[in-house]
Amino acid sequence: MHRGPRHEQRPAARRRSHRSAQHGGYPMSESAKLDVMLVDPSLFTPPYDAALTQGLVANGIAPMWMTRPTRRADRQELPLPLTDPFFYRRTDEASWIPDKLKPVAKGIAHFAGLVKLLAKVRRHKPDVVHFQWIVVPPLDVIAMALIRRWCPLVLTVHDTVPYNGQKMSWLQRFGHDTPMKCAHQLIVHTRSGRQALLDRGVPEHKITVIPHGPLQLSVPAPPARATRDPRWTVLLFGEIKPYKGLDLLIEAVGSLPVEVRHELRVIVAGRPRMDMAPLVERIAELGLQEQFDIRPRRLSEEEMAAVFAEADSFVFPYRQIDASGVYFLVKGLGKWLIASRVGIFAEDMHEGVDGALIASEDIAELARELQDGITRRPQRAPVPVADSWTAIGRSTRQLYLQAIAEHRGGQRVGDERSADA
Repeated sequence: MHRGPRHEQRPAARRRSHRSAQHGGYPMSESAKLDVMLVDPSLFTPPYDAALTQGLVANGIAPMWMTRPTRRADRQELPLPLTDPFFYRRTDEASWIPDKLKPVAKGIAHFAGLVKLLAKVRRHKPDVVHFQWIVVPPLDVIAMALIRRWCPLVLTVHDTVPYNGQKMSWLQRFGHDTPMKCAHQLIVHTRSGRQALLDRGVPEHKITVIPHGPLQLSVPAPPARATRDPRWTVLLFGEIKPYKGLDLLIEAVGSLPVEVRHELRVIVAGRPRMDMAPLVERIAELGLQEQFDIRPRRLSEEEMAAVFAEADSFVFPYRQIDASGVYFLVKGLGKWLIASRVGIFAEDMHEGVDGALIASEDIAELARELQDGITRRPQRAPVPVADSWTAIGRSTRQLYLQAIAEHRGGQRVGDERSADA
């Protein structure tokens, strides 16, 4: 375990002010230190986790991530000194497990990981435990119920609609709201996400809006190519899931006049998380093989930079979303955006300036905006992406202090909560 000597200190010593210059490679604030365990067992969002880490460290928080090992094909996003990768260590990439048994093996491994997590919480007594994702709700709820008895518990609700409405196993469906009841404080990324939780009966005082911050590739953009495809190129990027509306995009392209569609190129790039065969068949039925370039795999950062450079526009025909990591990765690139009027797109985009907003699942409107892009070739200048992670870390620290006060049964702390709350 990479936790270092600080975790052998007595609890009183751990909470003293300090002047540590570096923590995990990041400069650390001189504020009174808070030791926080962050839990992302499946490492669902490593770029977000890494950016959040930088913001936390800048605000005097000593984070330690409870997660899985980094996979062989993936880049190490989180600083190694700030990770404890004990979840699924023997099962995550185990090729010897038959496919039919992999869900069972992962469930058993997840249970074993939670047992280890509970032991680590009891031993190290962090100031706060912060769950980023719930993986197996019935098991996670038991662990959270125990943890909240020992220390403050925070949960980030990245998706207020479970898995953005996609099909889930009964284990994932069961008790989705119960983890929110266990946590002392909840984080959402959008005002609409906050309202969704209020509508489901979550007390207002438990919810704080802390925005998702900008994400950036660690590799530079490739040099401009001497020749490129003359067609208007739109890109649907990221893991391919039902809620992202690839089927809607296919139908919209198929509805375009033939002479218009010949001027359009659609790149779909990302690891499939659904059966792609019906979509490929539909593309063939509509005669759209020349329009669609499907790259069904996880791209390296160099490949991502290259495909971003190919795109004239990014398209997000999502059925549902709160915050989108892909959106925060590409919004500063100066490319035209076409997105459903949901979640972060509705709250953050400036319609007609950043791009076009359309009604969710409206194929006709999506087709009109695609045709408008083909005809007008709208462009945006690249915009500087402000480094807001320090402010996000500051808001998160304030939330941690509130959770600590609530756990102790004291009065609300004086730190201001998020203005969006």
